[in-house]
Amino acid sequence: MELFVEIGKVQLNKDGEELCGDNISITRHNGSIMIVTADGLGSGVKANILSTLTVKMAATMLEKGAKIEDVIETMANTLPVCKVRQLAYSTLSILRIARDGGAYLVEYDNPPAFIGHGSQPVGLTRMKRSIGDKTVREAFFCLRTGDWIVLVSDGVLNAGIGGIWNLGWGWERVNNYLLWLMATDVGAQEAAEELARVTNKLYDGRPGDDASIVVIKTRPPRYLTLLVGPPQDPAQDEHVVEQLMSSPGKKVVCGGTTGNMVGRVLNREVVVDLSSMTKRIPPIATIDGIDLVTEGVLTLLGVVDRLRADQTTEELEGLFDGASRLAYLLLEADYIHFIIGRAINPAHQREDLPSNLALKQKIVEEIMEHLTAKGKGVTVDYY
Repeated sequence: MELFVEIGKVQLNKDGEELCGDNISITRHNGSIMIVTADGLGSGVKANILSTLTVKMAATMLEKGAKIEDVIETMANTLPVCKVRQLAYSTLSILRIARDGGAYLVEYDNPPAFIGHGSQPVGLTRMKRSIGDKTVREAFFCLRTGDWIVLVSDGVLNAGIGGIWNLGWGWERVNNYLLWLMATDVGAQEAAEELARVTNKLYDGRPGDDASIVVIKTRPPRYLTLLVGPPQDPAQDEHVVEQLMSSPGKKVVCGGTTGNMVGRVLNREVVVDLSSMTKRIPPIATIDGIDLVTEGVLTLLGVVDRLRADQTTEELEGLFDGASRLAYLLLEADYIHFIIGRAINPAHQREDLPSNLALKQKIVEEIMEHLTAKGKGVTVDYY
């Protein structure tokens, strides 16, 4: 089964500090993922600079093909050691996930990663390796659907220290909490936010240390295909509709003319739902076998507004206007394929207005830019 890796992250600054002393880097390339986290010693500006330097150094070297030995040796030769505590000025965790689910984890002075499958813990054999005078923990394993990994800085484990728990929340308690949390159908970002919320609460709203959280969850990918406008050549109507209907995942049609074309080709009724209409967004419609049918340009403009406002799926869920429902489906999907028809609707043309086709194209391009920036896989076909 194809695997999709969902990632969420949250950082809490130490109380009174404008900058977080931890740093997180997440990169996706050709289906593989690399996550690098670092915790600079102390807090504030100095810790932020050191953790940023560590993350950038490690991520860049690994992307260029360097071995972990080279990364650790370069860090050891570049970053100083605290003279008082004899600790490295920055910790480091590296997680690489290949397209096929193969994973490689390296930990240097960071808390051990939490790993599970649903509500069950997953034991991971870590090998210790000495690189110069540094000791790192390594693990090779394979991810499957339903697995999860949580990387944290020690600010999470120290939450509640001197308060509800003398020695802080601790690794075991955090692990038990995660096993309970992951038993629910929670997304990676939502899980990260929930763990951060509890961490902040244990600090009584005033974190005594920087706290960073990265949640990785694996699941089947979510696909969405969006048909916007009929093809320029009416002879391609059936081909375009066939492409839409044979695509994996959810299917959306944008535009009244487009909806009528799909209904005609499929010989299915198009039913307008006037109850979904708002002052700014026209009503949606239904076609058997299509997940959402909306009006065209005005609805797409509404989607742009929601993406510009950075609205989340939680905020959009339960809203029934076409723009909110379409924005929700786009944000929920991992891979979105646009089928853009270039037919011109004469009813929408006025000499004092720009081409409806050009406007639609510009709107769709902005939507695609927003989705790409959010890490979605976006492809497009023109007809």
